Amino acid sequence: MSEPTNQDLKELLLAFEKKVDLSLSDMNRRMEVGFAELNRKIDVGLAEVRGEIKRAEEKLTGEINRLDTEIKSVETNLSAKLDGLGKRVENQEFVSRGATVALVGGLVTGMVKLLFFPDRLP
Repeated sequence: MSEPTNQDLKELLLAFEKKVDLSLSDMNRRMEVGFAELNRKIDVGLAEVRGEIKRAEEKLTGEINRLDTEIKSVETNLSAKLDGLGKRVENQEFVSRGATVALVGGLVTGMVKLLFFPDRLP
């Protein structure tokens, strides 16, 4: 066997570089196809997530509106009951004030009778 010459080495090196370049270009093409597929899947997944978020948002908006309506009806009922309760309290204050005045009047009358008319005691 003879030793390879510089020309043989150059040819081998060029052939090796061609194979490496072909392999790299093939790998780059495959990576680009893979990245394109990955990007497509990500876009599809993102669109699905956005759709689900939009549906959830619409559902929550409907629930919030329904709860607002319920709260307003409860507020109306409580307001009516509080108005009735306020009238009852006012009436009870009037009765309590009248009873207190009657009690104080009776005590004053008794004291006056006891102090100024002691001979008329029963």
